[in-house]
Amino acid sequence: MPAVQSWERLKFDQPLAPKAGKPIAVSELLKRLQAVHVELSKFDQGSVDLRTVDKVAQDLVSNNLLHHRDKGVRAYVGCCLADILRLYAPDAPYTATQLQSIFEHFVLQMKGLSDPESPYFLQYCYLLESLSQVKSVVLVSDLPNGEDLMADIFTMFFDIVQPDGLKNLEFHMGEILVQLIEEAPTIPSDVITLIIAQFLRAKAVEDKPRSSSNGKGSKVQSSLYQLPPAYNIAKTICINCSDRMSRHISQYFTDVIYDITTKSSADDISDTDLEELKKAHSLIVMIWKAAPEVLQNVIPQLEQELFVDNTQMRIMATETVGMIAGDIPGRVNFTSAHPTCWDAWFGRQNDKNPSVRAKWAEGCAYIIGNRTDVVKGTVEGLAAKLIDNDDKVRLAACKAIGNLDYKCIVRKFRNEQVLNNLAERAKDRKYAVRAEAVKVLGNIYDVAYEDIAANDEEIIAQLAWIPSRIFEIFYLNNKETTVLSDYCIYEQLMPFEADDTKRVTRMLTVVKYLDEKPRKAFNAIPIRQRTMAQILRTYVELCEKYNGGVIEDKEGEDLKGKLDRLIKWMGEQLPDPSKTEAHMTKFYMINDRRMYKLIKDCTTSESDIKTVHKALTELSNRQSAASILETLMPLMYRSSLIFYNRSNIPPIVEASKRTNDGLSAVAHELLKDISTSMPAVLKAHIQDLTQEIQQNQPGFDGSVDTLKACAGFAKRFPGDMPQGRQFLEALANFATSGSPEEAKHAVNIILQSKKREAYARDLLAVATKFDMSDPAFLSQLAILSELVRGASAIVEPEIDKITAFLIKEVLMKNRVKASEDDKDWVDDSQLEVDCKAKILALRIMVNRLRAAEEVEAAKEIAQPVLKLLNCLIVGSGEMSKAQDTPVHFKSRLRLAGGLLLLKLAKIPVYEKMIQPQDINHLAFLVQDRDFQVRQAFIDKLKRYLAADSLPEKYIPIVFLMAYEPEEDVKDELVTWIRARLAMQQQQKTIVMERCFARLLHMLAHHPDYGTDVDDLLDFAQYIIFYMNATVSEQNISLIFYFAQRVKQVRDAISEKTSENLYYMSDLAQAIIRQFEEAHNWSMQTWPGKASLPADLFRAMPSASFAQKIAHTTFLPAGVLERLPQLAKVKTPKLKATPAEKPASISTAGSSGSKKRKKSNESAKKKVKKAPDSDDEWTGK
Repeated sequence: MPAVQSWERLKFDQPLAPKAGKPIAVSELLKRLQAVHVELSKFDQGSVDLRTVDKVAQDLVSNNLLHHRDKGVRAYVGCCLADILRLYAPDAPYTATQLQSIFEHFVLQMKGLSDPESPYFLQYCYLLESLSQVKSVVLVSDLPNGEDLMADIFTMFFDIVQPDGLKNLEFHMGEILVQLIEEAPTIPSDVITLIIAQFLRAKAVEDKPRSSSNGKGSKVQSSLYQLPPAYNIAKTICINCSDRMSRHISQYFTDVIYDITTKSSADDISDTDLEELKKAHSLIVMIWKAAPEVLQNVIPQLEQELFVDNTQMRIMATETVGMIAGDIPGRVNFTSAHPTCWDAWFGRQNDKNPSVRAKWAEGCAYIIGNRTDVVKGTVEGLAAKLIDNDDKVRLAACKAIGNLDYKCIVRKFRNEQVLNNLAERAKDRKYAVRAEAVKVLGNIYDVAYEDIAANDEEIIAQLAWIPSRIFEIFYLNNKETTVLSDYCIYEQLMPFEADDTKRVTRMLTVVKYLDEKPRKAFNAIPIRQRTMAQILRTYVELCEKYNGGVIEDKEGEDLKGKLDRLIKWMGEQLPDPSKTEAHMTKFYMINDRRMYKLIKDCTTSESDIKTVHKALTELSNRQSAASILETLMPLMYRSSLIFYNRSNIPPIVEASKRTNDGLSAVAHELLKDISTSMPAVLKAHIQDLTQEIQQNQPGFDGSVDTLKACAGFAKRFPGDMPQGRQFLEALANFATSGSPEEAKHAVNIILQSKKREAYARDLLAVATKFDMSDPAFLSQLAILSELVRGASAIVEPEIDKITAFLIKEVLMKNRVKASEDDKDWVDDSQLEVDCKAKILALRIMVNRLRAAEEVEAAKEIAQPVLKLLNCLIVGSGEMSKAQDTPVHFKSRLRLAGGLLLLKLAKIPVYEKMIQPQDINHLAFLVQDRDFQVRQAFIDKLKRYLAADSLPEKYIPIVFLMAYEPEEDVKDELVTWIRARLAMQQQQKTIVMERCFARLLHMLAHHPDYGTDVDDLLDFAQYIIFYMNATVSEQNISLIFYFAQRVKQVRDAISEKTSENLYYMSDLAQAIIRQFEEAHNWSMQTWPGKASLPADLFRAMPSASFAQKIAHTTFLPAGVLERLPQLAKVKTPKLKATPAEKPASISTAGSSGSKKRKKSNESAKKKVKKAPDSDDEWTGK
């Protein structure tokens, strides 16, 4: 027989519902409810005889219990009712009306979950858990007002769930709401709105500003915040009820989006509509992150939005799809699940509206930051947006990259195009783009530095070049951008670090990876700091004397005038002169003595780096300076002794001795530069350098740089150099046994000592052995080259013997003969002793001239030397009668001749002896067939001109580089010319315009000059190059004036070439008119009067002759017709990557005797490596 089921029976038999006139005390009622709850809770479903429970079930729905005044009673009633529904499931023992009351009671009781401190919190939790597990809440859907109850339950749960509450409560609430959604015949719109509202709440939390770091100091895109638990519940609902929710959510967004997008015209869409759309799109993003399944019908609507005419809607759609596509793929991969929408979004990168493209760039970076499966196309797209035609797009792309974290940049941007384009934006024509690009580049390098310092080769290849791009900004000559680079250099590339070794190591690491041009810019910073420091110290001293105006009237006016002149100069260095003048005037009127002290601390070589940093920090935080910091801080950065500070010297010296970290060579170079630009900071540490010399033998690592550093210091502070016999003997050993470079600097140090005469005699005896087989022969010549200048009185008795030997045995004889396989140029390491000896011989002769004191004697000995140097230039470096000088010898010798001639031109007595023809010959070197010759010569010429060491007659030489095949060299020259022009304008001079007449004269004497159409059009390029570099609406009239004046004079050098001048004048005037027309300028007659150089031009023989020349047109037919094709005005272009170098006309041969060839053959022969600026073998 089958087993008979044993039913459990409810033992509780006491009444629960009070009867009329027989109330039950609260304490007693609680006791009974607790008892019945305990007993009911122990029963399993299907194991109890429900007949024994019927009475209790009916008592529990009594209004007296459901609405009892005591919380405890109501709480236990709820628990008991939940037990009853569990035991009777699936058929509740109640009518619809009773169930209505029961669930209303449940809602009221579960509100108590908001108070964990309530004494009945456990009962509320029990009720929630029971409803969740038994699913008795589904009965709500069958009730007459079930939709209202359903909405109440959703509202109550979303309101009471707490971020710090129990997770199981959140889980059970979610389960209950999922059950309601699944069982409801229809989901009320209020419920859908409530669910969606939770995503809006989460969006508000997500949008709150917060800072977080990934340990690298960079931005990260991670959820380091707690989303509301109500959001988690809504997310659970959408995931578990995706089929039902997708229809309702789709309808919700259709009501918002479709109704607006289908309006008849864009004008019908109001601001309110757009605000609603914005909120809807934010919701879509949040819902996608939570439950992308429910948006399957919404994505097509977004896709359609990408094509609507309304720009604001396309912007929102582009932003939204970008955020969705950038979500880390989980259950749904957007790009594969919605390929047509992805393709439509990708096409928005070419949208006609820049705001849409800007949003696309932001989304593109977001995708790159979060995903690994769609990197290729997006990286290329982001790179393209960095060179977009619209600045808003470029700015957005820069900011988007700035929001990526360091690891993402390193991992995703292995293709250099993105970062190269970003670096180009540092030179963007729009300030906002430049500022953002510089900031982003600086931040990237700041984070990457540790990896670069650790010699991570991959990171070095990817990011170590960033400082080069920042320093290159200085070449733009843009004041706003220069201020940006100042902040970037001092706050990001090389920020303050208290530890001396770490700080110096960072500086050395930055410098180590600088390219040639940026390295020059870095070397110029300490020089600028020295100048600015002196100016600021002078300014502060005047401020102290002025005393805020509390001073005698006469003296006050004088001081105020000096202050105003200094302030005006400062204003010319910064972007906004008027603001600078206002701020610095306010500064001296404030008369803050503490600020004066702080500025002095920053600008004196006696301050250590901590003092400087402390002073800068206090200045930036000082209340009285708050309103002028915009002006004051750039000035302070430019004048504070930060790089070459006295605190940095010991770590630099220490680094120069290490050979295991790759920084030794850089440290030696910095020491050498410090000795030249800031020797004062070496005072406290010169003993360390001299000890290194004293304790080592010639050829030790960094010996040349160490000796040069000491030589620079000795020249400036001879009294502070050690005078001990041991040190001087060590120097003599370096001079006689070391390399020529070591000998040069060792002798210079000796010549600054107190015992210089005795050592000079000993060195002269060694140097005049004239044994060319001696391994130290070059060093002996190097000794002579310094002695003839620094100890001329001692050398002069032997000078005839020395000169005779140098000419006959060194210069005129070739021990290495020319051969067919000669190269145009060889590196220093491969350069033969014979060639080096010739260069040193030339230097000895020139140094003798530099040491001459009597003018007449100097002229006498200078004549043959000048003739020799000119012969080297004109003869392409050939001196031997046998014409057997190797080609690479000749390259070196003509370069040496040119550089030494420039050196002599710095001395007035010799400059007067250099004839205009000599300068014309000198100009051949900027058109030399060898790149190294051109580069070294133009670099030295620019340096001398910038220092005003040469007269203006040498300026036209630079414009003969119009045919320079190396575009980067040519661009650098144009930048230099414009910088000189800007400085000239500040000084209110017309030097650059006046030299136009000299340029035309130089062209008239050029060996390639011809009067046929092709030749004149070739020469037009020189004039066009000049115009592109110098012309403006303000000076075009003056340039035209000089062009006209050239036709009103004769050639002072040769009467035969006067006609050449008139051809050049007509050609120049035609080109100037082309520029006037191209720029739409109105050229007025220049009102002034200026004379032409008397050494080049002389007056016409008669007025009639002048009239005849003036009315003669010299240009042949065909020139004016073809000129417009050549005279195209150059305007700054936005670059994506360094431009490919086009094939171009080669430069003229060194002798200047051959016609220019229309090929780039000579450019192909060169090795693209300019001689080092301290190359001993260029004759410098």
